[in-house]
Parts: sequence; C-alpha cells; structure tokens
Amino acid sequence: MAQVRKILIADPDLESVRPLSRALRTRGYQVHYAPDGSRALEVAVLRHPDLILFDEACRMLDARTFINILHTNPRTDDIPVVVSTSQLEADKMRGLRDGFLRKPFNLDEVLSRIEHVFRRSEAAKDLKSEVQEIEGSLSQLSIPDLMQILGMNKRSGKLTLEKGNDRGEIVVVEGRPFNARAGRAEGEKALFRLLVWTEGTFTFAPGNTSGKPRIQRPMDSALLEAMRQADEVNRLLPGLPPRNTRLVLAPDADLQQDQHPVTAQVVELLRQPRAVSEVLDLAPATDLEVVGVLHTLLQKGVARMAEGDADAGVSAPLLAPAELHALRGRILRGRGVSRDATAKLFVCGSGPAVARRVLSQLAELAAVAAEPPAVRSGFGTLGRMELNELLHLDFCVLPPAEAARPLWRPFSAGAVGALLFDTTEAAVKLAHFLAWDIRLPVVVLGHEVPQELQDAPAGSVSVGEDLKDALRSLLVLALNPTPLSPGIPLPPSARSASTAP
Repeated sequence: MAQVRKILIADPDLESVRPLSRALRTRGYQVHYAPDGSRALEVAVLRHPDLILFDEACRMLDARTFINILHTNPRTDDIPVVVSTSQLEADKMRGLRDGFLRKPFNLDEVLSRIEHVFRRSEAAKDLKSEVQEIEGSLSQLSIPDLMQILGMNKRSGKLTLEKGNDRGEIVVVEGRPFNARAGRAEGEKALFRLLVWTEGTFTFAPGNTSGKPRIQRPMDSALLEAMRQADEVNRLLPGLPPRNTRLVLAPDADLQQDQHPVTAQVVELLRQPRAVSEVLDLAPATDLEVVGVLHTLLQKGVARMAEGDADAGVSAPLLAPAELHALRGRILRGRGVSRDATAKLFVCGSGPAVARRVLSQLAELAAVAAEPPAVRSGFGTLGRMELNELLHLDFCVLPPAEAARPLWRPFSAGAVGALLFDTTEAAVKLAHFLAWDIRLPVVVLGHEVPQELQDAPAGSVSVGEDLKDALRSLLVLALNPTPLSPGIPLPPSARSASTAP
C-alpha cells in the first residue's frame, strides 16, 4: 500500500485553509493545521510532514526564520516549505528553495506545485545514492530544481541535457557548479543558457572530474544570477532584430578608443556582417552583456542591419578583411617574405564518407580531382579554398590508424586547425595528437567536446552540424590559439582593444 503523504498548512486565514484542506484530503493527502509559526514548528518536529504550506501572515515566526530553523535541525532539514503570500509581497519571496504561491489561492496551481515538489523530493532521494544514475524529463523536474538537489546533497558528476538537436552539460563538484557547455559557449555563459531550458530530457551520471573550474559562483548565487540575467535578456531582446538578421558596423561609426572590454569584443565581430545569433555565440561575454551592447550600438547608430540581408543565397564571408590579413600574417610568421600564404586544415573522422561530406557541402572548395585519391586512401589533400587572392586553405586528411602515427607530425606542418566529425576512438586519438602535440585548435561538429580534448592548449569547442559555421569558428580560434577565457577566444585585434587603458 502506498504511503499517505502528510501536508502541514500553517495559515491564520481559515477562509483560505478550509477549501484547500478539503481539496487536499479529497486527493488522498493527510492534512495537519497550525494557526501560527510557533505551533507549525512544533508540528513539523513531532509529525515530520512531507510538505509544509506556510503563509507569510503567520505570527510568532516569519517565513524565512521558520525555514532557517528547519534547515538547522537534521530531523527537519529535508522538509520542503512552500510559502504563500499576497500578490503585493510576491517579489520578496523570489529565491526561496521550494518556491511560493500567491493568494488568493488557485487550487489547480496549488495542487500542481505540490506534485512538483514531491517529484523533486523523489529525485533528491535517488540522488542521495552515490552510485546511481538517474534520468527524466525537464517538463517534470526543472534544471534549477535539479541543481538545487545536487547542491543540497553535495553531489559530484555530470548533468547531460538534450532538447531536440541541442545538447548541453553541467559538471558539478561537491554540490557546486564546476563547468558547463552549450554549443560554443562554456562556463557561466553556458550555465545561464541551460538553466532556462524548460523542455527536453536530463541524465545525471555521478563521478569525479579534474581540471580547472570555469565557474566560481556557489550554487545559490549561480541560480539567482541566471534568473536575473534571463529576465533582463527577455526584456532587451524585443529591441533587437531577429536572431538570423545580420548586423555590421556603420561606415561612419564613431568608435571610442577606451571601449569597455565587452564592447570591444562585439565591435570587432561586427567589422564584418554577422547574424545576431552568431555574435551571441562568438563573444566570450555572457548573453546579457552582449545583448546589452548590441542594443546600445543599434540605438546610437554605431551598428546597423547589413544591406541585402534578406536576399536569398547571400551569406557572410568566413572572415573580415582585417581578420584575413591577421591570419595570413600568422601563417607566414618566421617564413620570410612571401606573397601567397597556404595553410592546412585537417579533417578528422572515420571513413571516406566524412571527406565526401566536406567536398559536397563546401561549394567554395575546389577538389584536386573529381574523386580525390585522399578520399579512399585517407591520406592527402582533398581540395583548396581561396580565402582571398593571397590566402589559401588546403583541406587535408590523415589516416587515423595508430600504425600511421609517424606520418602525422611531418604532414601537419603549416596547419591552422582541425575539424572533428565523429567521436570514434581513432578519430579522437588523431584530434588529440593535433590538439596537444601540434597545438592546433579543434572544432567538433554535432557532438560535445570529448574529454580528451577539453582544455586543449589552443582551444576546443563544439558547434552544430553546419560545416560553414564550424569552419568560421575554427578560423576565429586560429587567430588566437591561446584562449583568453572559456569558449570562443577574442581575435588579436579585439584582445588589444579590450586591454586599452
């Protein structure tokens, strides 16, 4: 027989208590009542209810004091407390662990909140087992709730999140957020994006992690800041064009020399037309900071929508002219005077299908032959892309088999980066060699960054399936192979602008 759940209602307003009590008993709950905070504390200790509905109007003890007393007692620390309050006082209740309800009560809302709290309590019990992996739906248990549970139980492990084709992960160590990844974003930027997901699935796998933490905030602070930033982003976004609209600096833009670092990041990115979504992804700052800068630049006329943005078939170039010049300079560094510069880019994956995908999806890539020998042999050059008249990019493949390792180092001379198309063992080993031994940046398509590539010296990021987008990201990484901060690093020009006095 299922155990009957006990609910304590602490509320001096009997007119509100009676219909609520009847509704709860009809649904099989056992209901206890207390008219004030002192009596509620006594019942909580003696009866240990499964949930307490505590009204802010209770005398003797206010809601926050009552909750603090419960949390200092090991016997009552795990009892969830939902505070009820008037509409006018609701803003003061934000940040409570178990939430709040507005009065007058909406019975459907109250019952939904109670069921939600009990689902979370069941998940918390599962998470107390150090060896148990749990999974579920975000529609039933939100990410902030999951993070609070992990924090309360001081758990360590990885929370993997999936929503359609989107994927993210949050690493927790001893109940504190350690790192997060969502597409190109990493650290706090990724954490704040993921915490607002309301749909999808989650899986928590317990375990330890190593490396340097990318998030320094404690759990409660991170959750509160994420909610604040989400509210502000939602307030500012209506003032921006749609996410796929390209923006660019106005030709007559008056740019100050002592720009804020985030402004410098965004300005540098907008030296060529870029979609709003691309600016949000490429700038290392949080989405709120970037949205705020875009809003200001548009209002002041420093940035504007790119001409012909609505024309079909028009796409942004891979890099702006200044960025192409900087990349050419990096490739020619130490090689003496030369007019043309050619760099290699490695395609890492298993089988000829990956090479064929590159040839079919990059129209700008001129194949060395109708069917390049490198497609079948897995070794050699697939084709060349002309970035401009002085800068060329050769797409190359290396055989990922361990027996071919002696070929890797001599053939990797002059490379600027690598694209990883799958996470098979052989492909990851090759990418690991390029990332750690040759110190090339790596961009992973359609998969999260494998553990072996995380914290790579020149950077490693995950993007979607779009090959052109991945290539652009890789070239941006190649401009500054030592990341200044988690995620996509700043190009050299933005780096110098951000350190200007």
